[in-house]
Amino acid sequence: MRLAFKFAVFIGGLFSGTSALAQECAPTDERSAVYLSREVAGDRDFREVLEGPRWTFALTRAPYGWNIQLFDEDGLDLTQMTPPLRGAPNPRELYGWHFRNADNTGMNNGEVNAPQKLRLFGFDPALSGTGGFKPSGPQGVDAENQPGRGALTIKDMGLADLEPGKKARMNYLKFSVCMTWPKTEREKNKELAAAAALAEARTVSPELLEQMGSCGLDLEAYEISPFLTPVELSGDFDGDGSFDNATPIVRKADDKRGVAICRAGTWLKVLGMSGKMGKHLVPGYFDSIDWWGLHAKGPVGQGAGEGAPPQLSGDAISIGKEGASSALIYWTGTDYSGYWQGD
Repeated sequence: MRLAFKFAVFIGGLFSGTSALAQECAPTDERSAVYLSREVAGDRDFREVLEGPRWTFALTRAPYGWNIQLFDEDGLDLTQMTPPLRGAPNPRELYGWHFRNADNTGMNNGEVNAPQKLRLFGFDPALSGTGGFKPSGPQGVDAENQPGRGALTIKDMGLADLEPGKKARMNYLKFSVCMTWPKTEREKNKELAAAAALAEARTVSPELLEQMGSCGLDLEAYEISPFLTPVELSGDFDGDGSFDNATPIVRKADDKRGVAICRAGTWLKVLGMSGKMGKHLVPGYFDSIDWWGLHAKGPVGQGAGEGAPPQLSGDAISIGKEGASSALIYWTGTDYSGYWQGD
C-alpha cells in the first residue's frame, strides 16, 4: 500500500480526477503531453504512433487482457520500470480477473488485490539507446523519480470466462490515456523559435502601414489585422512583371474582414467587403477564413461545383478554413475573381 500511495502523490499534481482527464492533459512550458481516447477488442493489439517523439503507445494482447507499453523507435519499452516489478499485479496489466472476486462469481469487492479503472504508469525517455532498464530490486524505480507519467482510465470493458473456478478475461476495452514527459532543451528551443517566427509573421510593420496607406488604403476606415499569417503576401498577381502585395484587413465600423491588394505600389483593391466573386465566393466567407497562401502561376485544380479552372495570368491567392473549404483569388485581366476549390 505504501507504493500505491507514493504513486498517487507522484501523479496527483498532474490529474485531479479521472473525469477531467482530457481537459487537464495539456502541454506546459516544461512538459510535453499526449491524450488518446480509443478502444480495442478481441485478440488484437492496439498501436498508435505519437506525434513528436515517434514513440508507439501499445496495448499488447495477453492471456487475460492487455499490457500497457510505450515503445521507442528501436522497439524498447520505456514503461518497463513501472513498479511493482514482482509480486502484486502491475498497473500496466489490464486483466479481466482484476475486476472479479476470488472465486469468479461476482465483481471484485476488494478481496482481490489489483488496480482498478485508473492505471498509473511511469516511463523514461532516457532509456532509449541503453539496451533496457536494469532493476536493482523487486520494486524498481521509485514512482516519484520517474520522469514520464501516464494515466490510463478504463471507460468501458467486456469480460469473458466468468464461470466459477476460471480466471476472467478482458475481451473489450474502451479507454483514455494521458502521457506527459519533460521537454528536452532542443524541443524548448524549437518551440521558442517557432513562437518567434509566428510573432514576426503577425507583426504589422510601420513599412507595411506606410506602403498600403500610400497605395490608397484608408487607414481611418480599415485596420491591417493579423487574423491571417503571414500578415503580408507578395507576388505578381496581375502578371505584369511587377511585385504586388496583399494584406488582411478589418473594417473598423463593423469588424468585417477582407483582403487589400496593392498592385505595383499604385493600384489598390479591397476584396471581401461586398459583392460576390465568381460563382461561390461571397463576402461572408472572408469572416471565417483562418489561413491563406500564395498560389504560384500555373495549373489550377478543378473546383467543386465550378466550371473549368481559370488560366492564371499571374500568381493567385489561396484562402480557406482549416479542414473545411478553400477558394482561389485571381486576376482576370481587368479585375479580381474567385474560384471555389471545395469543402
